[in-house]
Amino acid sequence: MYKKRSSNKLYFAIILIVILAVSVAAVVYATQFNKPATAKVGVHVGDTFTYKLTGESVLGSVDAVTPAYLSEYNDTDYYQITITAIVSTNVSFNTIWRFTNGTEITSPQILDIASGNSSDKNGFWAIYSSNLKVSDLLRPTGYDEQIVNETTTTTYGAISRQTNFWQIESQFTDPSDPTGNTMRDDYTGIYFDQQTGVLTNLENVQRYNNPQYNVIITWQLTGSNVWAVQ
Repeated sequence: MYKKRSSNKLYFAIILIVILAVSVAAVVYATQFNKPATAKVGVHVGDTFTYKLTGESVLGSVDAVTPAYLSEYNDTDYYQITITAIVSTNVSFNTIWRFTNGTEITSPQILDIASGNSSDKNGFWAIYSSNLKVSDLLRPTGYDEQIVNETTTTTYGAISRQTNFWQIESQFTDPSDPTGNTMRDDYTGIYFDQQTGVLTNLENVQRYNNPQYNVIITWQLTGSNVWAVQ
């Protein structure tokens, strides 16, 4: 009896050690490849960022038509954000969406760069924490767990700046199609300035299969008072 109990104790001790080892390894893996980051605002009150917007379609079937909303992008003169206030990780800014006919849409917004929560769910969302590195969470207290995929160097004339990149690919089905065969594949790639955390380039590609056509939307930084973009 004594020997049997001793064997059981040894067995359970070994199992406990294995569990602890696996747990430690999991923590190390998560720390190494999905490192949490403390959000740090990299913009300042008065900073401005101006973008060129474009939208195009590639029609692949005779019944496909160019979506009407793309005219908003192609009739854009510029889209500009101006930082107006900073409280903790909450960044307040005004946006101006100016069209070639002289009309404008203006909107004051607030974005929490730590969580991604915004006062306008359809507003400008591409401001991130300063000095994020590869594998750092884009939104340290958010829920999507997206990370920085790559860091590159972008040259603006004689100036070089570190730029972060992340991408996401998703597939959606059309709820109006009961067969589930009408789908949209969606790809978005985002470059943002590492120091300020602000968007520099965005490409969104939407691929539809029924009818068959693609939509490509781009945002490109064309001006800023933080550094000479052009």
